[in-house]
Amino acid sequence: MSDDNMQEHLNSAIYGPPQTKPDERRAYMGSLRERVALQVTNQALADPKRQAQVQPLLKDFHAHGYKALLNGKLDNAITGPYMKMLTDANVPFTLVANETAQTTDKAAGLLIVADTAINQSNVDLPPLEQDPEKPKKRGFDFFKKL
Repeated sequence: MSDDNMQEHLNSAIYGPPQTKPDERRAYMGSLRERVALQVTNQALADPKRQAQVQPLLKDFHAHGYKALLNGKLDNAITGPYMKMLTDANVPFTLVANETAQTTDKAAGLLIVADTAINQSNVDLPPLEQDPEKPKKRGFDFFKKL
């Protein structure tokens, strides 16, 4: 065995087998960006309005055979409703609680992933439609003009 092969063998034994794109795998809970169909951030996951936005999409994901990765480091009050929605839609899911699951607001909280590359250009949820502005109550300002 040459010295180069011996060093590779030792490194593999000590650090584990080398991975492709380790930074990308950390950002996508062990998966790759090219396999992601939908990404919901931790901040959006905590918003109840986003649940209603995600739920109708799950039927389509089930039809394509996709699976879900759910951040297991988040509170069960946040992930519980999504686990129920995924179960009801027959989308298999995995709770990821290793070092790839991050708890920052912009980190991935829910990923819908394929087994192979799908290279979808936009994987983020569209922004919520803003409620039309309500007329402001005038309160004491009304009496000032009298």
